[in-house]
Amino acid sequence: MIQAVLIGLIAFLAYMGDALGYSQYDRPLCTGLLVGIALGDMKQGLLVGASLELVYMGTLTIGGAFPPDIYTGGILGAAFAITTGSGIEGAVALSLPIATLALLVKQFIYTFIRGYFVHKADHYAENGDDKGVARMHVVSTLAYPIPMAILVGVCFYVGGPAIESILGVIPEFIMKGLSVAASILPALGFAMLVKMIISKELAPYFFLGFLAASYLNIPIMGIACIGILIALLIVNKKEVAVVGEGGCDDDF
Repeated sequence: MIQAVLIGLIAFLAYMGDALGYSQYDRPLCTGLLVGIALGDMKQGLLVGASLELVYMGTLTIGGAFPPDIYTGGILGAAFAITTGSGIEGAVALSLPIATLALLVKQFIYTFIRGYFVHKADHYAENGDDKGVARMHVVSTLAYPIPMAILVGVCFYVGGPAIESILGVIPEFIMKGLSVAASILPALGFAMLVKMIISKELAPYFFLGFLAASYLNIPIMGIACIGILIALLIVNKKEVAVVGEGGCDDDF
């Protein structure tokens, strides 16, 4: 019961990410670590969270199209993987269907419950009641994370034995297939990210990092540090150019 409450609190914190300022702590990499701490296996939580982060790396909300719910999928996927001992393959196998089902619940809340509070806020606005508008804004904000946190906690509490029985009847070749899929999905996530950020200005730096990793055997941390230094040089160069132009104007 205590672990289920902790899992629910982690879910509430993740779902409040947008309201508290989006700082990426609701990603599977962070929630997996928190789940591991709550369940007494921090190392496994971090490993599973990192694997799920790669799976969900390319997921974005574009317009009215919602991707699978990475919060629920990441938290419950990591939690069930730890409690059942199914590892990364089991986490991927559980996370994707859970995230898809959670998306349906999310769409229901956004469409009907939050939609109701929006109309109520419009009513208060027409009557000049600014406090009513503010109250509807707060209630609408909490109308999503609180039910989802309760749902996640309840699912974890009642779902452990059921998940163990499901994993027990899954054939070995399916688990191997999921392991292969777990290896392919990170590449797909990186490809989606590169497609969004690639440009004529950034492409040389991307291939420079790739060549450094492939032929110079520089570790990822070293490439990241080099990238930070290059970014600082570019920013400082632009600032010097702006200051130089400003100096000419002052001379006039």
